[in-house]
Amino acid sequence: MKLIILERSKIIKFICWILLVVLSAGVAGQWSRSKRKWFGVRERVTLEGRSMARLLPEEVRKVVTEMAKLFTIEPQNAGYFLETGEVIPEKHGRGVDIETTIATVLKAAPGENLNLITYAIPATVGKDYFSPVFQGPTGKREVSLTINVAWGEEELPAMLAILKRHGVKATFFFDGEWVKKFPEFVKQIETEGHEIANHGLYHGHPVTMSKEELKRLIVDNAKLLKEVTGKEPAKLFAPPYGEFNDQIVAVAGNLGYRTIMWTIDTIDWQRPAPEVIIRRVVDKIKPGAIILMHPTVPTVKALERIVNTLRNRGYALVTVSELLKKEDP
Repeated sequence: MKLIILERSKIIKFICWILLVVLSAGVAGQWSRSKRKWFGVRERVTLEGRSMARLLPEEVRKVVTEMAKLFTIEPQNAGYFLETGEVIPEKHGRGVDIETTIATVLKAAPGENLNLITYAIPATVGKDYFSPVFQGPTGKREVSLTINVAWGEEELPAMLAILKRHGVKATFFFDGEWVKKFPEFVKQIETEGHEIANHGLYHGHPVTMSKEELKRLIVDNAKLLKEVTGKEPAKLFAPPYGEFNDQIVAVAGNLGYRTIMWTIDTIDWQRPAPEVIIRRVVDKIKPGAIILMHPTVPTVKALERIVNTLRNRGYALVTVSELLKKEDP
């Protein structure tokens, strides 16, 4: 009799366990349906034709992330082929704003047909990289001071003091051999917020160089400047002696550099009177001008008057990168 009672007890416990499992499953299923109703995407919402109805936020994220991989298009840089003289134009890419797309899906009204939120990814190198730059855009009253440095360290402190006093940021193009001798000046100039750019590893004649030597002239100097400052220099190349041809511009462009020339040459390396330097600048100034200078005694004496005159005429003095900056496509 006792054995029968024990067996009956086991059966009752087993039945209760089964009922509990069934009840739990029903509750879980009901909670899952309720959660999707309360927190999931609304009915009949689609994304790029794909149903998103009742998906929970974590499921939406997974779907959008996977779709983004299919819709993303990498940009293609422009290229120049010396053999044919052909410039292959750049192609902008396309990215997907995953977070904004997810938010849009989750707040969509029933029946909405949505598309991924995308943005353009500009190419790093455009076809304009294969033409030398003599001036920037003329739509704004902005100009740039460029200072080529291969000598003249004695005058740099005074020049920097004037620029700092007036809050002017210039673009300094450094010769690599000079950088090796005076790294502390380069560090100071970078620390004071000026733009650091490339004047070649040494002051040779680019028009006599092979493509391989031109590449070394630019790349090795960029590495040197990064070692000294701890930062990548601007992708700007001012060729020594102002020499350029198709090969020089093509090599620089294919490396992602723009070849920077000038609008106004102060010819201060001849050390004329400060008044001559001032007149050369203020008489020819125009929007987008790139003004070439060197660290000389008369340049230092002329610099403050040049800055004041340009500002009085409504010009902002910006770095070359800022001058050439374009709006994103």
